[in-house]
This record gives sequence, C-alpha cells and structure tokens, in this order.
Amino acid sequence: MKPLYIFDLDGTLALNDHRTPILKRESRDKWKDFYAACDKDLPNHPVIRVMESLRIFADIWIFSGRSDEVRDKTVRWLADHTSFLTAELEGPMLVMRAEGDYTVDHVLKKQWFDLMLYSDRARLVAVFDDRDQVVKMWRDAGVTCFQVADGDF
Repeated sequence: MKPLYIFDLDGTLALNDHRTPILKRESRDKWKDFYAACDKDLPNHPVIRVMESLRIFADIWIFSGRSDEVRDKTVRWLADHTSFLTAELEGPMLVMRAEGDYTVDHVLKKQWFDLMLYSDRARLVAVFDDRDQVVKMWRDAGVTCFQVADGDF
C-alpha cells in the first residue's frame, strides 16, 4: 500500500496574498470574489517540488478550503503548475468545501479526516498546511503536519 500525504492549497501550494484584500471588503460576495480570483495565484515552487518528489512513491491528496464553485479554475491551476493531469484531479484526491459552506477550515478538514477510510488514515504519513489552527488540529489528531508558512490568521 502506498504512503499518503495531504497538501493544503491556498497558502501552501498556491500563494494567494494578492487575494487577501478582497476579504477586507464589506461586500456580501467577498468570499465568492476571493475564490474567483484563485486562477491568478502564484505557485509556491518549494512546496510544489516537495510534493512532486513525494508523488514518485506516494499518493497525494489535496484538502482545500476553497469552495467547489471554483473547482474548474482550481483543476486548471493545478494542471498548469504541477504534474497532475486534469483527469487525475477530477477524482476524489481533490477535496473542496461545498458551495455555500462556511465552516471554519480546521473544523472542515477534521470532518474530512474523520470520514477517511481506516486504511487511508493508516497510510497517512503527514500533512502540509500553513494555517496555525489547521496545523494544531492535525497534530492534535496525531498526524505529523509540516507548517510551510506563518499562519496566524
């Protein structure tokens, strides 16, 4: 059975600093606008290189707090900036929040973890994320988590 690694997307594989001012708006649609601008994110090359190296011998899943309303843009971005083929990204290895779900990301990712098959949890080696709350959740669950950036937000 192949080892499994999970990567976060925003702030981990993708640099999204250009989108953070959108969240300061008073607009009702600020989250929709924030997600819609994801195709302009820059790749975080060091983290992508680590992911690509691990991918040689392991399965990679992506747990993203992005709304699945931008799934097509996300799949295109990943296909453009990683070695993933579009068809691979259409499968269950890319997990995104449901449209209209505003569950806090550490709670959402814990729910996804709890829904994982026992066999997948047993082969999970580590997670890569940037956000403090999410890193703490993984570590509290007994999973090694590499924090790739400051994430006190």
